[in-house]
Amino acid sequence: MLPPDEDILGSLPPTPRTAALRDLARALGVDRTERAAFRLRLHALVEEGRLGRFRGNRYGRIDAEARRTGTLIMTHRGFGFVNLEGEGEDLYIDSRNLGDALHRDRVVVETREGNRGRTEGIIVDVLERGTATFVGTYREAARARIVHPQDTRLPEHVIVEKPGNAQDGDLVAAEFTRYPDHPHGAACRVIRVFSGDDVASQETDLVVHDLGLRLRFPSAAEAEAASLPDRIPRGGDRAPTRSARPPPDHRRSRERPRLRRRGACRAAAVGGWRLTVAIADVSWYVQADGPLDQEASARGFSVYLPDRVIPMLPHRLSSDLCSLRPEEDRLAMVVECTITPEGEIEDAEFAEAIIRSHARFTYDRAARMLGMMGAPPAADDSPDFEALRPVLEALRDATRVRRRRRRKRGYLDMALPEPRVFFATDGGIDDVRASDRHEAHQMIEDAMLVANEATAELFVRRHQASIFRIHGNPPVDGLARLRAQATLLDVSIKGLGRPTADGLSRWLADLAEHPLFGLLGLLVLRSMAKAVYDEEVAPHFGLGAPAYLHFTSPIRRYPDLVVHRLLKGILRREQLPTTRHLGEVADQCSRRERVAVDAERTVLDLYKALYLRQHIGESFEGVIVGVTGMGVFVQLQPHLVEGFVPVDALDDDFYSLDDDGFCLLGRRTGNRYTIGDRLRVRVVSVELRRRRVELDLEERLPRLPVPTKGG
Repeated sequence: MLPPDEDILGSLPPTPRTAALRDLARALGVDRTERAAFRLRLHALVEEGRLGRFRGNRYGRIDAEARRTGTLIMTHRGFGFVNLEGEGEDLYIDSRNLGDALHRDRVVVETREGNRGRTEGIIVDVLERGTATFVGTYREAARARIVHPQDTRLPEHVIVEKPGNAQDGDLVAAEFTRYPDHPHGAACRVIRVFSGDDVASQETDLVVHDLGLRLRFPSAAEAEAASLPDRIPRGGDRAPTRSARPPPDHRRSRERPRLRRRGACRAAAVGGWRLTVAIADVSWYVQADGPLDQEASARGFSVYLPDRVIPMLPHRLSSDLCSLRPEEDRLAMVVECTITPEGEIEDAEFAEAIIRSHARFTYDRAARMLGMMGAPPAADDSPDFEALRPVLEALRDATRVRRRRRRKRGYLDMALPEPRVFFATDGGIDDVRASDRHEAHQMIEDAMLVANEATAELFVRRHQASIFRIHGNPPVDGLARLRAQATLLDVSIKGLGRPTADGLSRWLADLAEHPLFGLLGLLVLRSMAKAVYDEEVAPHFGLGAPAYLHFTSPIRRYPDLVVHRLLKGILRREQLPTTRHLGEVADQCSRRERVAVDAERTVLDLYKALYLRQHIGESFEGVIVGVTGMGVFVQLQPHLVEGFVPVDALDDDFYSLDDDGFCLLGRRTGNRYTIGDRLRVRVVSVELRRRRVELDLEERLPRLPVPTKGG
């Protein structure tokens, strides 16, 4: 007979000591025949949060007051750090205190003083697994089939339950079927076997699987998506109501205004403009806590890669039911407000509606009609599009006024070039360069900003928690680094004492003609705090907004979907979720955003490497944008791609990193390689799996002269 739970807990040594399972069993007189049941009882106590399980199958007490929650980031050297939620700091985790947690897991840690006097953590529970898939080498032995993950932050080997058609030595993608906390250890199944070809799409697949992204939708989510009605009724003003879960006020939820003849923007009778922003009502289709919602929450965001999109929602929704199509009715959530002649937002109204789009404009088409592409305004060839000119002109005028108001209020205007992969007709990579932008893009962005700010203000006015987007002031060390780097580049640091968003914008604007303007903008970006989601309102530094949230992309961002539900709850006078629940959702969204951004950057780096593989042996001019003790990173001009010059290639001296970490300093000659230096380099080699491009130095180039004002 097993001992009572109180006896088990009472037999534990005081923290920070732990006890092995066999020692506990011996101390409590558990017979060998009862060991399996005893182990299950210990696991149950761990699940209940009354007992901590540690590496080596050891158990210990839990100090509830010292417990924190965060995401584990492993290093390749075996130890890790937990990014603590809501605390903006990382907690060191020794390799002995990882328990059964894996890289990217959301964990509970117990803090305590380490051997060196610093606070360390012990992982006591895994709340959520952060890795679903991985890439590794499949091996067969006489008595086992295993995969060796290529990511050394994962277990050294994982048992294979279903090998599919994998052969010994194959590079495969595998999916976890159980994790290390299972009594029989971690296991997986092979979901893809990679060929020896390194075509771009396969290399992307390798990266995506290795990052552990969710690629396939669960059958329950696909079934729910397939069960959705094809279209809403055309007759009358009523939208269909999901019979499976009717809202409390059935009549109010069904009566939606029909926005059929009204444009996106029109002149207001009392001056200014009346702006209407209609966003697909994804929340009507995705019911809270259903299979679709659970999967959308787990993904958090759509991931945009150069050759594909990994959607947050199945294509049935993202490309069909919630996609605007000309002359088709669509369910929408609408923000309608007045933009005053001074650019203020007033009289905001919110509604569930049915909209009908008249035409699908492209940015370039609208820009040509409005004269935004270096030529006078031009009449459109289509009478249907030309008839909408007053709408475009009103939107242009309203957003220009709104932009001026935002400048006056103060916001961070960076306008940094965003790299885009341009594909050739044969599927190869033609170039990686800045994407084209003009004022038509700004018009839509400004309209979205208006809708987001107006919605945030509604929640603030009602003292209601939501999923706000907050962006803190730049950290002190980030600003100090920016000032030091600007000084190194012989750029004035006037205005960088305690800069505001507007002050930073003016500083960059004064440097618009500087030959290193792109690098300076990148350095400003690196000095900023990271934007996150939070249930409590706080200012957004970059936008200069006292309150801000995301409302305009519920198809591809889970925070927007939650905001739509909250807005509906206000409109229908329903009870809203608790602040604590919204805090948990906000933390989950911030975590998933980091994963999505990491995936997008990693795959973009892959395509940059693929592009430069076509140019091995060729020379480029470039600018040093980063310095490490191992060498320097060089951005090649005019392409937005980077390569690495190893320190061994600098053969005129022995170079090491200076004390500030901003340049390589020659021990004998005193020569320096620092950010902003121009070099001529040659592409030597490309390693796609590591996304590494090695360059060789051909010559140093003089820095370009800085244009003088009025010169």
